Amino acid sequence: MPYVINVDKNPAYPAAYSDLWKTKELPATTKLRQVKYLNNTVENDHKCVKTKSRYRQWYQSFKTAVNSIDLIESMRMIQKRQLKYTSIGEVRLQNSFINNLFGLAA
Repeated sequence: MPYVINVDKNPAYPAAYSDLWKTKELPATTKLRQVKYLNNTVENDHKCVKTKSRYRQWYQSFKTAVNSIDLIESMRMIQKRQLKYTSIGEVRLQNSFINNLFGLAA
């Protein structure tokens, strides 16, 4: 469960947050932070995925789109060294991570 939810100044977020809090889908310790430009770093991080998926308008189904975007994001995590317990040269470990994550054959 998240400790903090960072959102922009859209007025729909506090209402959705209070609904989730009332139905106990979010714990009482989760805070909502509304800051105008706080979400820009998150959006900037997804810029690579957006540019690569912009030209993939020929997805035949939602499932293939989700799988492709998940794979692109996973490879980006490895590229940015955000994957724990692996170093740069450990290609076999990175391959096994991708295989286990997506259920691919080894």
